[in-house]
Amino acid sequence: VKEAVSVAGCFGWVVGWFVGVGVAKLRAKCDAVKDGFTTGGAADGGYALNEELTTRLDTAANIITTASNTLGAASTEVQTAQAALDSFFACLGAVQSDGKIHAPDSLSVYTGGRMHMLYQSNETLGTAISQLYAKLQEQAADPMKMGAVQGQYSQFNSAQTIISNLHYNDAVQSYQKDVGGFPASVLGKLFGIQEVELFA
Repeated sequence: VKEAVSVAGCFGWVVGWFVGVGVAKLRAKCDAVKDGFTTGGAADGGYALNEELTTRLDTAANIITTASNTLGAASTEVQTAQAALDSFFACLGAVQSDGKIHAPDSLSVYTGGRMHMLYQSNETLGTAISQLYAKLQEQAADPMKMGAVQGQYSQFNSAQTIISNLHYNDAVQSYQKDVGGFPASVLGKLFGIQEVELFA
């Protein structure tokens, strides 16, 4: 009887150890993929999604300021771009804070998780800023020489090009594949290990 108890205890310890190691590995993988949002991946040459989205935020704000001074704050294009920027700022804040800052209810136009909402708001911002810049070009004496705002717009678009070439989604898909099977999927659910969303 003692031997049976000893074997059962030993078996329980071994199972517990394997579960503990498995959970620790899952958490480490999850954290590494999530950190990729801020730090970027090894193949990204020092670029990161968070940094490029912040560049989009800052350059869009500068373009809107210039447009407001040139076209007037009441301009339809200025107001549309400002609303898109406000939404984007809220979505980016929600992702950067890992949900500690919640996107306001006014963003119900966007659906899905935080990363998907951020993706959608980034697309909306891109369209709004392009329309605003086109309006500024209409008002310019020379649409090809628009000074500082032209540089800001170029940087805004360059950040999007970089975002499109980052490997963040590749890392997320690899992680999802790793944790999708047994026993990782069970351990993840049991121990509350978060899913990591695609930026899509």
